[in-house]
Amino acid sequence: MMKDAQTLQQANKKSGRRALFYLLAFFVIFASVDAFFVYKALSTHTGVVAENAYEIGLNYNDVIAEAKKQKLNGSQ
Repeated sequence: MMKDAQTLQQANKKSGRRALFYLLAFFVIFASVDAFFVYKALSTHTGVVAENAYEIGLNYNDVIAEAKKQKLNGSQ
């Protein structure tokens, strides 16, 4: 009877270590993938699409109106 309790205790200890290992492995893999994506995001795109993006945005409606005007003039 004592031998069974001791075997059960060892099995629980092994399964606890295994669960801890899986938990730590999950977070290590998660952090590694996350770090890789951060590296790729920072190294591949500068973030600058246009130097004067604000001014382009302010004048966007004028650009659309001009394009419509050219389309109407070109089709006549």
